[in-house]
Amino acid sequence: MRLSPEQPLSDREIEQLEQFLLDDDNLDAPMDVSTLDGYLCAVLSGPKLIMPSEWMRWVWDMEKGERAPTFRNEKQAQCILKLLMRHANDIAGTLTYSPEDYEPLFYERETDEGAVSIIDEWCLGYVKGMSLDPAGWRPLLDAQPDWFEVIQLYGTERGWERLKTLVEEHPDSLARHQACVEQIAPAVRNIHAYWLARRGPADDEVQGQRQPVRKASAPGRNDPCPCGSGKKYKRCHGAPGALH
Repeated sequence: MRLSPEQPLSDREIEQLEQFLLDDDNLDAPMDVSTLDGYLCAVLSGPKLIMPSEWMRWVWDMEKGERAPTFRNEKQAQCILKLLMRHANDIAGTLTYSPEDYEPLFYERETDEGAVSIIDEWCLGYVKGMSLDPAGWRPLLDAQPDWFEVIQLYGTERGWERLKTLVEEHPDSLARHQACVEQIAPAVRNIHAYWLARRGPADDEVQGQRQPVRKASAPGRNDPCPCGSGKKYKRCHGAPGALH
């Protein structure tokens, strides 16, 4: 039974978020929703608390973290920010309270043998999430490299060269690919559980990361705007008419 305290995004809401990310002309390198899902999974599973005002700017601009989105109005800004926070909360809540229910958000393509999961984008997002705290992740990467093998195979330039030999050029490539797909969710659960077990009652920083935000409400007026602009919320998306 799913115990996540946050309502998952519906298919319609996922499509709404995807359309905004890919249709905003002001964004040169935004994440798609599968990349976003992998990215948030890493951000919310790692050893260090990363605030929304930091991780969100890479959602809009995956390459430099500098570009901010253009919203039509305040209503759209609040809608998109709440969708992002709800999805983050759902991932955090599911991994914390019912990890057996966690499943990555993969794209799919239809083949003669049925639907095949496309995992490249998701893995790219996870690797990007890890890059926000490379030193923090290094001990686990060294201790449990097998947990990261498939993610790095599909999500890094170095891995792509090996991917050709190990999977794409193999006579039974589809079966090998599916075997890789099936390794991701268990690995992600192991990674999250590893860091979860290492936080103590007084470790407020990690505890704050693991506990999902119960309500995806707007931040306080003097808090950093979660869009990643660096401005206070009251002078950014909390200011009437002051939209990016």
